[in-house]
Amino acid sequence: MSEFDFGGHRASEFRHRGFWALFAERHPEERARLARRGPWFWQRGLPEFALVLSMYVAPSENVVGVFFGRNEKLGATEVWTRLKPFQPAIEARLKLRPEQSAQNLGINSQWRVNCFAEDNWPAMADWLVTECSRFERAVLAILRDESRR
Repeated sequence: MSEFDFGGHRASEFRHRGFWALFAERHPEERARLARRGPWFWQRGLPEFALVLSMYVAPSENVVGVFFGRNEKLGATEVWTRLKPFQPAIEARLKLRPEQSAQNLGINSQWRVNCFAEDNWPAMADWLVTECSRFERAVLAILRDESRR
């Protein structure tokens, strides 16, 4: 049994409605910032720069995370291409450890946690909001500084 083997649960067994209800209850301020949500994600809109931050839960991988997502309604398209020139500066502000990020998600952070253990849900919700806010502060500081030039 590996360090992150939590009994072979499948994603379909995860009570995503229950998790996001707890998330919204613990962080009611996120409702006003909601750009889009689905069973596995909640997007916080940053309309000033046509960006969204996606907070997600991947229960089959026992991971929660944050990354810059896509949302056509807000104009958040080609995000990775648009942020690529700023990636080193954003990542320097975030001070992410290599094991904290997935290679295929651009600028991102993830936390390995047993998503099926409902007693972990409050910590997962809090971590998502805290990490999303760190990402928001980092990208806004850099993009606002760039727009003043």
